[in-house]
This record gives sequence, structure tokens and C-alpha cells, in this order.
Amino acid sequence: MKCLFCKIRNRKNLVKCQFCDYFLASSQEMGKTLAYLENGFGRINEELDDIERKVNQVVGLVFRRHRYTVEGLLDSSQMNRIKSLAGKIKDDITRWDTAGKLPYRLKVFYNENAESVQNRMRMINQTIQDRNPTLWEKVGGFFRQLYRIVVELLPMIFQKLLFGQRPKALGKAA
Repeated sequence: MKCLFCKIRNRKNLVKCQFCDYFLASSQEMGKTLAYLENGFGRINEELDDIERKVNQVVGLVFRRHRYTVEGLLDSSQMNRIKSLAGKIKDDITRWDTAGKLPYRLKVFYNENAESVQNRMRMINQTIQDRNPTLWEKVGGFFRQLYRIVVELLPMIFQKLLFGQRPKALGKAA
């Protein structure tokens, strides 16, 4: 039997590794838990890689714009999948820890990977929010603001001019 951590073969069939004092009897169960954690964090990292690729994708030759909007990226199904996977792994780790079945080394492995994923999520969110809009997106943003002004504010101004009354929205404030 091989020790899971120091990778040295135990030729004397001992219960405890003679080099790192790890109990080899639970090595097979710990190997399954480690594989589960590696698989879970691997899937999370694949999703994060995919989101990173999507952040700066631009489409169009003349009217260039980002393929994915900021809101679309932040509220995407991939972000929800990442949060769901991370939450499931955290729940499993918590349950194993309260049952006393989580070795210290696996807890350290989980904490390191969870912190790494959390840092990557922060960096990706910051990159998404700080990306520079294309020229076409700036023009479109101007027209969206102009449309909002015309649709929301102009009727109140006309109502005041035509009827000499305060608009309903402003009447309560005075």
C-alpha cells in the first residue's frame, strides 16, 4: 500500500506510514475524498476559464461591441453553476468535518483551493466591471440615457407647462 501524501510504498504492511505518520487504513477513503475535491475544483476552474475567455470577446467589424454584456456575464448561468458547485463542496466538507471524518490534510487542501477560487472570482468580477466599452457601446449608452430622459422626464415637464400644475411625482415633495 502506498501512502497518499508522501507517495512512498509501505512494504511492511504497517497501519501507519513510517515517514509521515499518516494512518494508511483510511487511505483508500481519503483517496476518494481527495478525488472528489479535485474533480469539483477542476470543474469550477474550467467554468472560470470559460468566463475569462468571454470577458473581452468583441464582435463586428465596423460596429464593434462586446459579445456579452456586463450584466449578462455577472448573472450568467455559469456564475450560478460555480456558486452552486462551491456551495455543495463546502456543505460536504462541513458535514464530514462535524462527523470527524475529515483529515487535517484534506481540510488544508480544501481551504487552499477555496481561497484560490474565491480570489479568481474577485479578479474576474473586477475585470468584467472595469473593462472599457467599445465606441459603439458608448454611443449606444448615450442613446439609452437620452431615451430614458425623453420617456421619463419629458412627460412631467409637459404636464407642468400645459396645465400649470406640479407633476404628481414632484407634488408630494413640496
